[in-house]
Amino acid sequence: MSETMLLSGVHRVRRALTRLVYARATLLALGVALSVWLVADGVGLARGAAPIGMGRSAAIAFVVAFGVALAVSWALAARRTQGITDVRAALWLEERGTGVGTASFALVTLVEALVARHSSVADAAARAVSENPLLQASARAVLARTDVPRALRRSARNQLLGPALFAGGALTVLMLGALVRSMESGTAGALLRAVTGDTAMATPIPAMGAWNVRVDAPAYTRRAPQQFGDIQNVAAVRGSTVRLRGTGPVPETVIERLVGEAADSLAAARRERRLVPATTGDGWEVRTVATDGPVTLQLERGGRSRLLVVEGRADSIPIVSLVQPARDSVFRTTVGSLALVASVRDDIGLANAHFELIVSSGDGERFTARTVQMGARAYAGDRAGTIRATMDIAALKLVAGDIVHLRAIARDAHPASNREFGSSETRSFRIARVAEYDSVAVEPAPPPEVDKSLLSQRMLLMLTEKLEKQRPTLERKTLLSESTKIGRDQARLRQAVGDVVFQRLSGDVSGEHTHSAGDGHDHGVEQQQGKLALSGGNTGGVLEEGDDSPVIAINQPLLEAYNAMWDAGRELEQGDPKAAIPHMRLALAAIERARSAERLYLRGKPPTVIIDIAKVRLAGKDTGVTNLRRSREALPPREARRAVRLVAAAQLVPSDASAARDSLAVLRAEALGDSPAFAAAVGAVLDVLGREGDVTDAFIRARRVLGGVVRTEAGAWSRGVPQ
Repeated sequence: MSETMLLSGVHRVRRALTRLVYARATLLALGVALSVWLVADGVGLARGAAPIGMGRSAAIAFVVAFGVALAVSWALAARRTQGITDVRAALWLEERGTGVGTASFALVTLVEALVARHSSVADAAARAVSENPLLQASARAVLARTDVPRALRRSARNQLLGPALFAGGALTVLMLGALVRSMESGTAGALLRAVTGDTAMATPIPAMGAWNVRVDAPAYTRRAPQQFGDIQNVAAVRGSTVRLRGTGPVPETVIERLVGEAADSLAAARRERRLVPATTGDGWEVRTVATDGPVTLQLERGGRSRLLVVEGRADSIPIVSLVQPARDSVFRTTVGSLALVASVRDDIGLANAHFELIVSSGDGERFTARTVQMGARAYAGDRAGTIRATMDIAALKLVAGDIVHLRAIARDAHPASNREFGSSETRSFRIARVAEYDSVAVEPAPPPEVDKSLLSQRMLLMLTEKLEKQRPTLERKTLLSESTKIGRDQARLRQAVGDVVFQRLSGDVSGEHTHSAGDGHDHGVEQQQGKLALSGGNTGGVLEEGDDSPVIAINQPLLEAYNAMWDAGRELEQGDPKAAIPHMRLALAAIERARSAERLYLRGKPPTVIIDIAKVRLAGKDTGVTNLRRSREALPPREARRAVRLVAAAQLVPSDASAARDSLAVLRAEALGDSPAFAAAVGAVLDVLGREGDVTDAFIRARRVLGGVVRTEAGAWSRGVPQ
């Protein structure tokens, strides 16, 4: 055997060992992919979902998992094959030819020398070793004693048996699961009857699988049919035909139930009925017609059931708004025109719209009425539009006293003969009679007493200031006469102000007759030494602690004005206008404050309240008693029943998610009419449940909405900020 043949044999063994490593990696990747598929299928079945099956999506998922596992396995195999060299292959041959532990290493030494001699670096020692006749003879003897194909088969069996069992076991479990599920289709049932010979063996009925839903709206809506996949609830207009199609055997039971407020007033026979499904080429079909309220379809087969909720919605009448004219009017003449504008909209589609005028004429007990239409417009199923027209008053041939009632009317395309129309608010226009303009009598209201007092006090102040300027040129007698006249006017004004104060505080018409501190009854104010004071000895006319009545607080400036007028009148009666001017100015300022106190100013920034923290700190008293938490009111009977059903559905989610979805769907359908907020919250629970997410928060929100609980978060104030 030449050196070339020897090295060629060693090379073939090295390549075979390398292929074994990659084959082992491939089997391991296949086993990992099948195991991932098996685990995902088992988790889905445990959570109530449909099995993965053998569809296109399942094949794509398997190919992706296998590709990832294969890439990782081959990367590890590449690192392992770096150690498989010709020298390692020669050692493997010696171990298989002479037995492990008894190798002579002749073949290993010769191959190592040959490899070193054929390398780029010349080695004289390696050349000498490779040309040793005794070594070459020993190496040939090793190859002659080794059965290389048998050794490779044994090594392949040892290395590939474990990964093959791993992948085969996973594949077997998948096949068994598919066989068990196929028993529901009847194929396995026929197979079992053929194998066992028992013709009476029943074929298991498959449980409900996926279905398709089609909604055919009424023809007048002009809507195209809608196709849906495997859904649990669908919305449809009243009169729509809902078709439910599925594959496999026909369902055993199909029950249609009306839910919500509309079903409470119906008899039991009308609330629930059985539907007969029809058989199609590849499955079955069930039809129902949508009503104004929600309807549930419960289908049962093979001991399992599924629920479809049909949310029926009524076709609402058009909504009409009269834009122009904006208000009622009265016309003096029967000439001119008036622009009419109205906006119309409908949830499905409009048919026509127009303005309607009802003209009523006559007097006494004889009246006539006629109806006029204008601005008619037809629509081709539009959902919104605007109608316009011009009302010519002369063309209507109106006379004095006629009344015109105007409104806009719109109809949709609903074919029912008794279908209501939508109408706007009514505007009224009247032609005035000539007698209405014969006379006009307007009786003006007098100004308020406070305003009159303000004007009088300012006038008296101006007269007093003028008298004071003329004082150097006047005689004492003339000065005293003029000052006394102003004092009498000041006294009359003081009495008017006093009457206002007594009337507001005590209900008496006049305050200057017998009101004193010892008259036996309380008037709120009393006279003390000619001045008015609050009851209880407050002679200064200024509010003190305890005088915090809103009525007294508003009228307090009038008390101050009264007392200032008293002082001013006393000075004027003594002929001293200079001394009276300060008191008169105080009275004028007090009346100004009284006028401001009776007004409400909505503009401007409120004053900033400044609190003396150092003064009020630790000023309160701790009673040691805390406020008890108010007990929450019990839910009404209907909400209490819904709360129990909501909690029961929440408890059912971990064990049977499909049954929980059906319960929540029925609960949502029942609440659509009377509690839309709770229905929306339950719909959010169904959405999270469909995504297989955590439904805890969604259930909590639904329970809070049902109980009317408003949660708050911590804010700047102790009571929190509503969420």
